[in-house]
Amino acid sequence: MAVLIIAGLDTGGGAGIAADIKTVSALGLHPLPILSAVTYQNPDGVRGYHVLPPELIRGEIRAVKDFFEIEAVKIGMLGNGEAVKIVAEETEGLLRVLDPVLTSSTDHPLIDVEGIETLKDLLIPGSIVTPNVPEAEKLTGMKVSSVEDMKKAARILVEEFGAKAAVVKGGHLDYTDVLYWNGEFYEFRGEMIEGFTHGTGCAFSSALASLLAKGMELPEAVEEAKRFVETAIRFSSREGKCINPLAPLEIDVERWRAYSGLKNAVKRLVEMGELLNPFVPEVGTNFAYATPQGEVFAVKGRIVRYGKTIKPVGPVELNASDHLKRALLKFREFYPEVRAVINLRYSRELIERAEKLGLTVSFYDRREEPEDVKTREGGTIPWGIETAIRRVRERPDVIYHLGDWGKEPMVLIFGENPLEVIEKVKELLDVPRGQS
Repeated sequence: MAVLIIAGLDTGGGAGIAADIKTVSALGLHPLPILSAVTYQNPDGVRGYHVLPPELIRGEIRAVKDFFEIEAVKIGMLGNGEAVKIVAEETEGLLRVLDPVLTSSTDHPLIDVEGIETLKDLLIPGSIVTPNVPEAEKLTGMKVSSVEDMKKAARILVEEFGAKAAVVKGGHLDYTDVLYWNGEFYEFRGEMIEGFTHGTGCAFSSALASLLAKGMELPEAVEEAKRFVETAIRFSSREGKCINPLAPLEIDVERWRAYSGLKNAVKRLVEMGELLNPFVPEVGTNFAYATPQGEVFAVKGRIVRYGKTIKPVGPVELNASDHLKRALLKFREFYPEVRAVINLRYSRELIERAEKLGLTVSFYDRREEPEDVKTREGGTIPWGIETAIRRVRERPDVIYHLGDWGKEPMVLIFGENPLEVIEKVKELLDVPRGQS
């Protein structure tokens, strides 16, 4: 399946045709990128833009129309009235999702006055239009300051301007999007998500076009496109100060890496079974590995003593250890590069050995735990890890506690990856180099 993309170039790489290509690709379709304009910009703002000659835009579109079966079209920045006319002519009869790009996020104009009027006359009719609140205000001439206003603007775009449907995006208000389609309103609730938002409009419209190309009904496609964008914001690019449309793919890749990496490490751990057996706690040992996105894999059912050796009870799975997950995620708030941890039975011998090896050791005392933490479900471990980290001036390798009533003393060994943790365990058990 192919999706035609007509959009401008963001030289900062965060929005425009670059974001569109990533989005369509991430959703498993083939992007057909048609360049309409070039903007000169970086994350600080737009410095200017140039619209390509109309006949060049026409030639680009015809070249791909003559070869590919186009399932949907996403239209973004066009820049002027001539470009709008060409695009309207060349996309007539196709399923069109129009993101009416009027200004940049820093309010730099990205289309002239003639272009806005031509959009209203030629491109909005028959298209699914996806303006944000400021764009809806400029197109309809009304002030939009509530969800009810968004509904009024969406109705105007459909019933007065002739749009097939309108999605007014509420990121500038309360994160609710409103769809008006076939005479009905649909609301899609959202929430504030930490991250960069540059490129959200491009990604949303491209995702919507892609999902419609796959055959989704419009309300379902709007919901899925909104969640796609939320993920892209949550895992946004710090370097580009923009969203990351490839986040869904990256999450899947990192899940596989974490799963396979931990699975291999558990096998190596089992090979040290007889040496490790005495240090397995009564509650069992577990081994956890986090993805860069903060999802944590561990051994289901833990690793237990099995005769003189050890044995994993179940396979490596996502969220298989709540205790180690909470410990690791709290640790990563201070040291995000640390992604692996194992728990062993406390012994003074292990702690003395760690100190002798020059590892950084810290601890927390459950007897010092504040009452409000004790009464909060799941609060003890994060409190303990933070307390131990703040106790020392450098990143701990080992954190231990001496237990409490009904709580077994424990040692946690941290590392940037499972193999680093295993090497530390080997050192603590005094395993000769070259041996498992």
